[in-house]
Amino acid sequence: MPRTSSLAVLLAFSAASAFAGSLDVSASYKMKAASYSNLHYNTDDRNSRSFVANDARLGIAVRKIALEGGGDATMDLGLLLRAIGISGSTTSIASPFNRVAAYYPNADLTPFIENAYVRVHRLWGYPWEATFGRQSFRLGSGLLLDDDGAGLTGASARVELPWAGMKAEAFVFNDRNPLASAPNSLELYGASLELPGEGVWQLNQLFERDRAGQIVYGCNYTGNPTLNGCAISKALRSFTSMRYQISYGPVVFDGEAAMQRGSAVPTGTSPSPVRINFNGNAQVVRMKWKQSLYKSREGIARASVARGSGDQPGTQATDEAFFPSRGHRHNGMERVGFGELFAATPYDGFGGNYSSATVSGLTSGASGLVVVGFGYTPPAYRGFVLDIDYFLYQAERIRSGSRTLGMEWDVRVRYPIRDQFNLSASMAYFKAGKATDPGRSVARKYSFEASGRF
Repeated sequence: MPRTSSLAVLLAFSAASAFAGSLDVSASYKMKAASYSNLHYNTDDRNSRSFVANDARLGIAVRKIALEGGGDATMDLGLLLRAIGISGSTTSIASPFNRVAAYYPNADLTPFIENAYVRVHRLWGYPWEATFGRQSFRLGSGLLLDDDGAGLTGASARVELPWAGMKAEAFVFNDRNPLASAPNSLELYGASLELPGEGVWQLNQLFERDRAGQIVYGCNYTGNPTLNGCAISKALRSFTSMRYQISYGPVVFDGEAAMQRGSAVPTGTSPSPVRINFNGNAQVVRMKWKQSLYKSREGIARASVARGSGDQPGTQATDEAFFPSRGHRHNGMERVGFGELFAATPYDGFGGNYSSATVSGLTSGASGLVVVGFGYTPPAYRGFVLDIDYFLYQAERIRSGSRTLGMEWDVRVRYPIRDQFNLSASMAYFKAGKATDPGRSVARKYSFEASGRF
């Protein structure tokens, strides 16, 4: 940003802060050195990568600006810049990280606007707030929708209902489908209803109006000119989920179940079907148990189970694979999910075919994922924290042979100082199953991270 423009922005925020309750300035930086081996899970084409990933943020927010004539209504103004990128690699953004980069406006350490919004509270005296502009947004646990730190442009509103402590939220965003080539348009809109009780129930609804030309891989028909799928011009997908969270003594539970419906318009030659239908489902459960051990120090055990439906090959004009366009799967230049390396979600995994013909990243013929994970964090020792996790991955559907995609061990050592500074080193060991590589090759990831924030 030019110096004069930066100065103008700072002066504008400083002037606004004179009429506000507070001026908040935030900044964070994370550097992560990572080394991956055998990202294709194939001894004949290993695709090993090493680089340093950078992730920086700078935010300014003016809060509680009193609105004249608005009673107790207040307004917030926020601006958040983010820059991500990698250095030290033989190519700027090599496969499969190029697909991760596609989720962000840019990934070459050039700052982009993650947030630029105006938010109003208690407008006209009612207990609600509305946000307009580019904002961070997550629906439920992120299974259906998460901006992943890129920001979404649109509007959202949240209101406290007068019955049983219920809260409702509605949103509409305009974005793009990062899984499809440009030009494309992706409209995201829906609502959420939250009901507190002994735990919190949450009902979520998301619609995706996708106008990008793309391939539906769980489809085929006689005379189809596209291999391994059907070309479409637009699609309307509907996702409905129910989430339940509870913290009961030492036990924390978080579960979400979702179903997908909708249809797409094919662009293939006659006799293509009039519509291609979507009919998928997914479930995610996470549990954590805290237990006091030696000298009242606390250990944490955890377990997780996730499943996303795969496509049934016999249904030619129906895709049963659960796959939201903007579900949570990235944080900067790295994948996030179940496992440090394979980083699975109920609908895709990292590496292998992640940048090739299958959007799920699984080998051809495999669809949907089932993940089971266990982990333990013993009590900290002199400020150092050890995390140990194990994950088993299977395909939900496969045309023939074994369903096992692989298994992974993760070990991480962390040294956090409050919530401001953190050092960590980790190792991930992934052994491919026969569904991924008949030779059952091994992949590894080593990383070191330093991060700070205020």
